[in-house]
Amino acid sequence: MIPSNHITKTFNSVTQWWINLKDNTKAYIVIAILCAAFIGGGLYFMEYEYYAYAFIPVAVLGLVFLKYEFNKGLFLIALLTPFSINIVLNEDGFTLSLPSEPILILMMIAFLWTLLFEGKYNLKYFKHPVSISIFIYFLWAIISSCFSTDVLVSFKFIVSRLWFVIPMFFIAMPFFKNVKNIRIFTACYCISLLVVIIYSTINFGGMGFDYNASHFVMQPFYNDHTAYGAIVALFLPVSFYYAFASKEIIGGKGFRIFFIIMSIALLTALILSYARAAWLSVVVAGVVFVIVKLRIKLKQLLITALIGGVLLAVGWDVILQQMSQNSQDSSGKIMEHITSMSNISTDASNVERINRWSCALRMFKEEPVFGFGAGTYQFKYAAYQKSWQTSWISTDFGDLGNAHSEYLGPLAEMGIMGTISVVLIFGTTVYIGIRTYRRAADKHIANLALCLTISMITYYTHGFMNNFLDTDKLAVPFWAFTAAIAALDIMTRNKAIAENNNTNTENNNTY
Repeated sequence: MIPSNHITKTFNSVTQWWINLKDNTKAYIVIAILCAAFIGGGLYFMEYEYYAYAFIPVAVLGLVFLKYEFNKGLFLIALLTPFSINIVLNEDGFTLSLPSEPILILMMIAFLWTLLFEGKYNLKYFKHPVSISIFIYFLWAIISSCFSTDVLVSFKFIVSRLWFVIPMFFIAMPFFKNVKNIRIFTACYCISLLVVIIYSTINFGGMGFDYNASHFVMQPFYNDHTAYGAIVALFLPVSFYYAFASKEIIGGKGFRIFFIIMSIALLTALILSYARAAWLSVVVAGVVFVIVKLRIKLKQLLITALIGGVLLAVGWDVILQQMSQNSQDSSGKIMEHITSMSNISTDASNVERINRWSCALRMFKEEPVFGFGAGTYQFKYAAYQKSWQTSWISTDFGDLGNAHSEYLGPLAEMGIMGTISVVLIFGTTVYIGIRTYRRAADKHIANLALCLTISMITYYTHGFMNNFLDTDKLAVPFWAFTAAIAALDIMTRNKAIAENNNTNTENNNTY
C-alpha cells in the first residue's frame, strides 16, 4: 500500500509543475486531453451507432462563441441551419436538429435569464404590432393546450416553437436595427444553402436528372423537395435585392458578386426542385411586388377580389369538374408538371394533400373552439380519413406528419382562434413591411423592407399547401426576416419622429 505522505508529495509536485507551465502550454495540454477523451468516447459510441456524439465539438464551439459573441450567435445559427440533421434521441421518437437547435435553446435560456434577472432588454420591442400578434398566438396556444387531448404533447409543441421565436425574433429585432447585420445574416444562411444546392444538383445530375430523384437528392439536409423548394423561394427575392443593391447597402463588390451567383443558383434550384407550391409562391409574390410598385389602391384590389370571388363561386362546379377530368400526373416535363397542379383525381401528392385538409376540417367541426391541442394533429388525423379520399401514399395509422397547411393545421389543433392568430401574424407583417416601404425616406431601406416582405409572401402562399415552421430549416429564416421587417419599421419610425421634432424646433425658433 502506498503511504499517504507519498501521495501528498506527488500531488504537490504535479500541482507545482502545472503552476510553472506557460499559459500556452497549459492550453495545448487541455486540448490534447479533451481530444483524446473525445476520440476514446467516439470509439465506444460508434460501436453502438450513436452518431449524434460527433456533434459534441460543434456544440462546445457554439457555447464558447455564444459566451463571447452572444448576438453574433445569430450568424452562427444561420451558417449551421442548412447543414443541420434531425437525430432521433430516444425510443419515443424525440428528435432534435443538430447542431442548430441546441444553440437556439441555449440562446432562449440566456435571453430569458437576461430578461427576468438582469432587465437589460428594451421592453419597447414587446410593444411592436408584430410582437403583439405573436403574443396573441402563444397566449391562445397555451389556453387551448389546457383543453388538449394530449396536454404533454401540446406544451412540448409550444416550448419547441419558443426556441425558434425567442432567438430569431425577439433577440434578432434589436440586432437587425443595424441594417448591415441583416445582410450578413442573409449571406451566412446563403453560403451554407449554396453548398446544399451544389450538393443536390450534383446528386440530381448523377441520376440523369430523373424526375423521381428530385424528391430526395437534397437529403439528408432537407427531407424532400417541398421543404427544399420553400427555402429556395424564400431567399430568392432578397437575394435578387442584394445582387443589385446600392453601394451603401451591399457594402462591397464581394457581397454583390456572391449574391449574383446566389441568385442564379436559387433560380436553378427552384426549377430543378420540381416543387409546384414553390413555383406558385414565387409567381404570387411577383404579382404582389408589381401591385405595390404600381401603387394600386386597396379599394381597387378589394373590388377585384370580390369580383373574382363571385365568379369563382358561380363557376365552382364547372371548375371542379374540369379538375376531376385532369389526369396529368407529376412529370419531369415542366409544362406537364405545371398542368398536374390541378389534378385532384390521380396525382397522389394532390390527393393526399386534400385528404389531410379534409381531416383537419372534420377535426375542426368536432372541436371548433379549442381544437385537439397544439401539435396533436399528426397523432389524431387517422380516425378522420375517408377511404374514398385516400391515395396509395396514405396510411391507415395516419403517421405521415402534419396537415400540409399553416392555416388548417392550427384550425384543427387550436380552433378558429388558432387560424385567426396565425393570419394576424402574417397580415401584420405584410402591412408593416409595405408601410415601411412607403414611409422610409431612404429608398434603399424602403426597397429592402419591400423585398423582405415579398420573400415572406412566398412562404405565406406556400403555407396554404405545406407547413414547415416546426422545423429549423424554415423557422430560422422565417422569424429572422419577420424580425428584420419589424426592425426596419422601428428604425424608419424613429427617424421620422426625430425629423418631425427637428422641424418643430426650427418652427418654434422662427417664431
